[in-house]
Amino acid sequence: MSITFTHPTQILRLFTVALAAMFLLACGGGTSLSGVGSGGSGIAEGSVSGFGSVIVNGVEYDDSSAVSQFEDATGTQTLSAAKLGQQVRISQSKDGVANTIDILPQLRGPVTRLDAGSAYLQVMGQWVRVVSVSNTAGTATVLDGYDDIGSIAQGDALEVHGVWSQDASKGLPVLVASRIEKVSGSYTLLISGQVTSVTGPGLLTLNGSATVLETDPSLVFTVGTQVTAWLSQWANPPQTLRVTRIKDAAPVPAGAQLLRLEGMAAASDLTNGQLRAQGRLITIPANLQGQLPANPAPLLLEATLQNGVWTATALRIRGTAQDLGGEIVLKGAVPWDATAQSLTLREATVLIVGSTVMSPNCPRSGPMVALEVHALRGPPGSTPVATTINCLSTVPDATVIRQGGYLQSIASDGKSVSVLFDGQSSPTPLVLFGGSLLPPLPNDLNALRSGHIHVDVEYQVIAGQNQLRKVTPPPPQSGP
Repeated sequence: MSITFTHPTQILRLFTVALAAMFLLACGGGTSLSGVGSGGSGIAEGSVSGFGSVIVNGVEYDDSSAVSQFEDATGTQTLSAAKLGQQVRISQSKDGVANTIDILPQLRGPVTRLDAGSAYLQVMGQWVRVVSVSNTAGTATVLDGYDDIGSIAQGDALEVHGVWSQDASKGLPVLVASRIEKVSGSYTLLISGQVTSVTGPGLLTLNGSATVLETDPSLVFTVGTQVTAWLSQWANPPQTLRVTRIKDAAPVPAGAQLLRLEGMAAASDLTNGQLRAQGRLITIPANLQGQLPANPAPLLLEATLQNGVWTATALRIRGTAQDLGGEIVLKGAVPWDATAQSLTLREATVLIVGSTVMSPNCPRSGPMVALEVHALRGPPGSTPVATTINCLSTVPDATVIRQGGYLQSIASDGKSVSVLFDGQSSPTPLVLFGGSLLPPLPNDLNALRSGHIHVDVEYQVIAGQNQLRKVTPPPPQSGP
């Protein structure tokens, strides 16, 4: 991991990371919920709950060689850093090692309804529920771009991540938000959810709303299918919205791969012994059905393909303080300043306050110190507060390191760069890989080098090479 320190005069960002606890097996027999087995491959889908490498639903995946990306309306994959609370799909060919991290926003568009003092709002006519407190019933929604939920205004453009759940108070599928982010500038409309009715060839509604989507009549989606659609325009219901592209959004594991899913469910959601999770029907064996809660609750399940049917092999209700209580664990190596009042790791910021317990072995300052930081996430919009900071004696292998410096050179083939880090007398070479995140124009690598612009650089030492993860230019200066 990589951590940088900011001072009170700098603007604190609202990103956080949470939960580094491993799963406990909570059912009789079956596969452990902490892994897919030695050498196993599979797909895991859920919200990003921390960075240890990257943590999804409490399970840590090595992402040192992973490509993190999102899909646009044309089907093109674009590199993007995964953030706390985002819904993602991790594909792995080896147990605990991520190959790809696909970022899966569920809604992107204008706020169409706000209920003052309520936990609910609507985006493009789709209900969203905000989780206000981290406890054993859930983890608070990450809010980016606002001080609190009350700051959101009707008409604001939001990108929302989370899981769809049948909501008893609404009688409809509702998106339980794990992350809500304000969108600025131009953006592409996106809507996801469960098909709740098909009113004609190419005409369907999602999530029980009045919004009708019009798509290619040759495409067939049955009720219960989970889809993602990109729209050409937004108009208030009940007008029909033209879809530019739509796809079945259910995860598609191959062969003997293991499927690990996060969801909100209750025993009443079972139909003929099957539970729909993230758009996929999973058969729940009789010995696991008794573990489903009476009321919808966060749960995790694992399933494998058995005789052509996806069948759950393990199920656990998420209900421990470490699992859902908002605990955050950050690990990384950074230039150390014991007087700093905040620190940032992969765009996740925590405050350092008087009550933060610092281990005696932490120096007052140092050119590079490996840290493990524990913090607690507060209500949406608040910055979490560090509870403990432990300084490690050595930098663990493959730790993400973040340092500031200046680009000195770029190889002619574009596969490596050199950076003169702050406080060093000679530049450090770094190699690029498929997942390296580089800034676009106008602040691309050539502009940063020629303009002698100070940058933050994240890298890891992999197989003896400094592997570049990310280059971050300074934020643009505001006008006078």
